[in-house]
Amino acid sequence: MASIQQLSDYSEPMEQEQTDIRTEYVEPITSNTYKYIFRLDQTGYLDENSMLVFKLQAQDGTGVYRVNNWNGALGGIKRVIFQVGDNILNDVSEIYKYATLHNMNMNTISRNQYLGQYLGNQLWSDVVESSVDGTKLGQDGDAYFAQDPKNTVGAIVVDGGKSGVEMGRQNDGNNARINSHAIGQDVSANQQYGIPLGMLIPALKGQKIPLFLFQEQRILITVEFNTSDFYVNDIRAANITYTTAGQCGDAAAGSVIPKEVRLVVDYIIAPTEVQNEIMEQTKRQGGYRLEFFDVVNVEKNIVAGVDGTQQKIEHRIGQNGREVHSITMWRETDKANLRDGANNARNYGLHLKQHCLGFEREEFNCEVNGRDEFQDFVYSPVAQYNELAEVLGSDFKVDAPQYSNDSNTGGNVLASSRSGLLGLMKPLAVSLRNGEPLIVGGGRQIGNYPIVWKWRRECANAQVQNCRGTNQPVKCNYFIEVSRIANVMNTGRGTNVIVSY
Repeated sequence: MASIQQLSDYSEPMEQEQTDIRTEYVEPITSNTYKYIFRLDQTGYLDENSMLVFKLQAQDGTGVYRVNNWNGALGGIKRVIFQVGDNILNDVSEIYKYATLHNMNMNTISRNQYLGQYLGNQLWSDVVESSVDGTKLGQDGDAYFAQDPKNTVGAIVVDGGKSGVEMGRQNDGNNARINSHAIGQDVSANQQYGIPLGMLIPALKGQKIPLFLFQEQRILITVEFNTSDFYVNDIRAANITYTTAGQCGDAAAGSVIPKEVRLVVDYIIAPTEVQNEIMEQTKRQGGYRLEFFDVVNVEKNIVAGVDGTQQKIEHRIGQNGREVHSITMWRETDKANLRDGANNARNYGLHLKQHCLGFEREEFNCEVNGRDEFQDFVYSPVAQYNELAEVLGSDFKVDAPQYSNDSNTGGNVLASSRSGLLGLMKPLAVSLRNGEPLIVGGGRQIGNYPIVWKWRRECANAQVQNCRGTNQPVKCNYFIEVSRIANVMNTGRGTNVIVSY
């Protein structure tokens, strides 16, 4: 047994404290159908593994609704605001586009079998092997040739038997069905979805936020949802006669709504000495410096092009005085302008409003600090793909026809224009990183000249065989990844937070 002398010997170092994790469900402090505001405790660290969890409820129908195959419930998140007191660290509208591109870029197995457990996405593809070839799960249904006369041996198709939604035959929707995670009117029987906050809040990318520094500020996370027409399929018979204009398997705007929306927050409690050391930094000159990423969303519109002409667009997207890491151009159109031939809008149903439209012949350049980033416009789909890979940090992991929409891909029917795969996931991007693995100091400083994005496309009104028309009006989103700094200072009268670019 230890002696009294040993027990009273304070010269021996005490055992170090261990990091602890406290997990809590956080209910919204205010909410309505599509908007929820949460308040976090000023305790420990917040990291990217905390989650937004929710269910979805159908307002009518039985077994006809499901989140889309491509990005599932992630497509339901419209906007996320992360703020400390009056300072907004991140406020990204249409975050589902940026989050899908940067967080779901995995191989098919990982994307479906890992993320699919949380988001409900299930998009499996197949290659047509013969005229009688069909789904590999042996489900009732037509062979791929019977589903779509455009299919050929070697074409890449959606495997409806394995995917979350089988959209049915590509004229009358025959054999359409939901294979998993149907959304019903009984909330208790529906799937619960979970989205890590690291997908939705760029400031959490690769780091933890010290919440304990903000003792005198309210820490709020605001989440806004999209209406169900953005991301939910409705496969009732009256909605999937694809040869009827407007029918494409998309849900009506208010047919599915979010329910039981909460946060599951992991407060990471560091040892007291670690937290005290950081608190001491707030008392020094300049205070504690927190560096993080922000994403700026600049929206532009492009009008319909004139048949047989080249349309040239220059969009000034600003960012003067900021450090920019990357720029991504995301383009979409509505279902009325994504028809195959005269009426068939079957291709819209796969991605819904989660698609990023590619064009048969398009090229881009980017003027930065008064100079074009590239000597010539980037025209080849391969070169465009390589530029996107630089932004993502790895290859863009989609089936080839989802990105490539050139004449060879379309004309040789690598995928049918009715499948929903052909050219409907093709973002354009440019990296301005300098190679240093830094948040501040790793990008390009923008001076007095605004960034100008230059884009061209060859316009054609009519669809030619398997190559769709290319003159649609387009809505553009430019997602610009920039560096941001928060200085936390203890002024003696309280904690002061200054956020700047």
